[in-house]
Amino acid sequence: MKIEPSIAEKYPDLGDYARLYGRRQGHVEFWEDYISPYLSITSAEQDRLVWEFDIHDIHCNQLGNLHGGCVATLIDVCSSFATLVHEGKHRWDMIGVSTDLGVSYMIGVSSGNKIRLECQVQRQGKSLSYIYTKVYDEEGRTCYSGSHTKYTINTKSNM
Repeated sequence: MKIEPSIAEKYPDLGDYARLYGRRQGHVEFWEDYISPYLSITSAEQDRLVWEFDIHDIHCNQLGNLHGGCVATLIDVCSSFATLVHEGKHRWDMIGVSTDLGVSYMIGVSSGNKIRLECQVQRQGKSLSYIYTKVYDEEGRTCYSGSHTKYTINTKSNM
């Protein structure tokens, strides 16, 4: 997982998590290790986080398109990180756990292509965060989308 140094400087918790996820480059220990080496954070601002992902054969189904489970994992991981760029009243310093994840599949994208994931924090409170993600192909077409609800496990955020 890669992150621009200026983004990591602006959002230190985001930088810490990116380094944590990227530390096992090439070594698969956890489910996320199948995607993290191919993910890059390209833009971050209040309540919005943008990623790029390079699709390889290991991410695809038998039809040669990005596997639906991989799409769900990408939306899960990328939108979870978006909780760290919320600058409102309830800032979190941990990404929390999922309570709900919904994914829509519109256009398949094949190996050798790159997708862009744009995650938007819709609302973040003391214990719950609601994030919406749109996924675009290289031609700018919406391919997938997802809604994700996160629950913080950090008691400091609940104060």
